[in-house]
Amino acid sequence: MSDPMTRHHGLEPFLGEVAGEPAADPAARLTIRGDLGHINLRGNPANADFVAAVEEVFGQSLPVTPNTASVGTHRVFWLGPDDWLVVTAAEQAAIVTGRLQAATSESHASVNDISGGQIAMLLEGSAARSILAKGCTLDLHASVFPVGACAQSGLAKANVLLGLLDDAPTFMIVVRRSFSDYLCRWLANAGGDAGIRFSEA
Repeated sequence: MSDPMTRHHGLEPFLGEVAGEPAADPAARLTIRGDLGHINLRGNPANADFVAAVEEVFGQSLPVTPNTASVGTHRVFWLGPDDWLVVTAAEQAAIVTGRLQAATSESHASVNDISGGQIAMLLEGSAARSILAKGCTLDLHASVFPVGACAQSGLAKANVLLGLLDDAPTFMIVVRRSFSDYLCRWLANAGGDAGIRFSEA
């Protein structure tokens, strides 16, 4: 019997096709993070009680500056003036969702576990920026898009959230599950010249 807590990302066939490629040390690596859960949080950041309740659950700050993220036990990405994406360990998603729902029950807020609809990927390496630039109009230069920045944009006709996690650089790409196979294949093509390796976590 399968473990109900196990999350399948659906990209196993693609990973089977690219297994072992490339042989040389790649300039970019893409890791599919099927071990992460996704929670959408909506609420009013001007409501001090809402912010305090959420931050107590998180144990970290709620980012209210546009296009920024906070990092602690969870990664919390600013999506809009009253909209955030919480990325956390898959086994914690349901627990965190329940705690947030209870903590914000007296506020005008919404909390939903959307793990089933999204996939997170990490693209890292010296060629990461150049690969993304082939399909994204955002300026991802370190002077403009620093560590901790995030933005929603188009990438090769797919809507994504991009977040810069470190200066390796490592980008987190969050994409709808239905576009994930397409996006991986586009990245394989876009990163073919530089060399890109795919794996999962």
